[in-house]
Amino acid sequence: MSLHTYRIALSLIVLAALGVRLTVIERFVGLGAPIAHEDGLDQLDYELLAWRLADGRGYTLEDGQPTARRTPGTPLLLAPVYALCGRSPLAARLWFAVLSAATCAVAAWLVERSCGRGTALVAAALLAVNPGAFYYTLHIWSEAPYGFFVALGTLLSIEAWRREGRGVGLAALAGACCGVALLIRPQVVFCLPLVVLSLWWLPLAARWRAVRQLAVQGAVVAAMVLPWVVRNAVVMGKPCLATVVGPMTFWGAHNEVSLTDPQWRGRWDIPDHLVSDELRQADEITKGEMATDQAWASLRTHADQIPILLAAKLYWLVTPFEPTTNRGVYWSFALAWIVTGPLFVIGLRELVRRDPALAVQILCHAGGVVLGTLLFYGAARFRHAIEPLLMASTAVGLVWCLERIRQITAAALARVGTRHRTSVPSAGR
Repeated sequence: MSLHTYRIALSLIVLAALGVRLTVIERFVGLGAPIAHEDGLDQLDYELLAWRLADGRGYTLEDGQPTARRTPGTPLLLAPVYALCGRSPLAARLWFAVLSAATCAVAAWLVERSCGRGTALVAAALLAVNPGAFYYTLHIWSEAPYGFFVALGTLLSIEAWRREGRGVGLAALAGACCGVALLIRPQVVFCLPLVVLSLWWLPLAARWRAVRQLAVQGAVVAAMVLPWVVRNAVVMGKPCLATVVGPMTFWGAHNEVSLTDPQWRGRWDIPDHLVSDELRQADEITKGEMATDQAWASLRTHADQIPILLAAKLYWLVTPFEPTTNRGVYWSFALAWIVTGPLFVIGLRELVRRDPALAVQILCHAGGVVLGTLLFYGAARFRHAIEPLLMASTAVGLVWCLERIRQITAAALARVGTRHRTSVPSAGR
């Protein structure tokens, strides 16, 4: 396939991906519909904070109080759009749909060099139609921008590694993408111990080169995240990434209900009867501390439940059957994961042979999702957040399977042809 043909095909896939996302949004939500409370509290916070930033009122709530209840990445990405277009749900949804569609091109570039342009187009196409990718553009959620920056950061990191000593600039850009991803969803920090662990499998010379690249990336990430942490120390009274979301998530995964009820074990739930008036009225710092204390108290009380709890968390992470009353979401998620899950594993095995650097990066992000799940709770959306990396590997697995099928079919036809020729009498007899 020529480069010109490849570029045209990839552009068409990205445009088709954008069309899929806009069609789904219009069909199920409405492109210009107001941001609805019933579609999730996350997007209400992101949208409000983005508008207040764009309007010059800072990272504050409706009443003007400074907040750090959520990390600022998603509002910061949306704020320029609001500054340009006003508080427009249409503009917000278009922006997130464009980011999600553009991620298809990044997924293609991840595997193009090592696996060929055909496989790259397959990766883009799989991501374009995967419900685990386009579903999150229905709402102003963090999965779409997080997936874009995680995939782009992975691509830049691999390119920096391939260029050896000449990749400092690319390593810095990879660090910037990682910094943005961390400010969007802090789950990316769970990759760090796995990245460090992976260094021990490198030869000594390559190990030091990897350490230098990681140092550049780490310095950029620190430079991006540190101002936010300092701001929280000064304004909120505590140096942190977020005051409420992390602790409340931890408590929701470790309370009397989520520890003992088989229906909720390994998932997230905070029933109203567990939330005291004192906690409701507390400030953000106190609320986070109270939630954390109650979570640890529940864990100590039900310590014997921890092994089964961890198993349940992993089950809810990997099961195709996401608990939801929306049957369309239920079956689309299930069928997509049933098909792509095994292909992902096959593709990862093939990437270990063809592109070890990419295989390690994907393994680290997948392992980071597992670590985050073990600490908090299990849900399909955690693995959907790294869907671009999963589909890159899945495409490699799919192409490998199709090639094996082609080879087996060709060999079988050749054997049939040979038997046929030997069984027909020659013309001279």
